[in-house]
Amino acid sequence: MKVIVNNGQYKITIPKDIAEAKGWNNKTKLRFVEDLEGNIHLKEIK
Repeated sequence: MKVIVNNGQYKITIPKDIAEAKGWNNKTKLRFVEDLEGNIHLKEIK
């Protein structure tokens, strides 16, 4: 993955094979969730 800074916003790219395996597309909404140990997870907003 790569972090991109654009107009003060930080963005990441998700590898195509992961997005396809999850069934995500350009209309999929995701959010970051941090657990108690500080690990970050992506959750799909349905």
